[in-house]
Amino acid sequence: MLRLLGTILLLAASTLSFNLSAEIYTWTDKYGKVHFSDKPIDGEKVTTVTPKENHNIADVVSKDSQWQQDYNKTKQAKAERAQKEATLAKKNKGYCKQLKSQLAIISQGGRIYMMSPDGQRSFKSEAQLTAQKKKLNKTIKKTCR
Repeated sequence: MLRLLGTILLLAASTLSFNLSAEIYTWTDKYGKVHFSDKPIDGEKVTTVTPKENHNIADVVSKDSQWQQDYNKTKQAKAERAQKEATLAKKNKGYCKQLKSQLAIISQGGRIYMMSPDGQRSFKSEAQLTAQKKKLNKTIKKTCR
């Protein structure tokens, strides 16, 4: 049963494919309307239309073509650039976090000191803290978005 159905479908498909190369007829009726059909009409002046061949179809792009090589190079360069930007953004995020932490410590007020290599504490003056706070704000505005 399936074999018979397959044979019938094959014959139907081959019959339909022959109709793809059928002629196209055109005529104009008495009202000036142009008609198109695959069958000629009796009693009308019918002209046969032959479709033009399309020679603008592009060749298949092979892996060795110059266009494909350029495309692959551009794609690889974009991927590398995106990876570098992601790495830089990650580093920048950590740097910004550090800057904001320093600014928060200074903004809290109180006495802030720096340790010298020999272990001595040197306390920062208000002027030094204000200058450092301005510098941190400027750096944060410049680098952190």
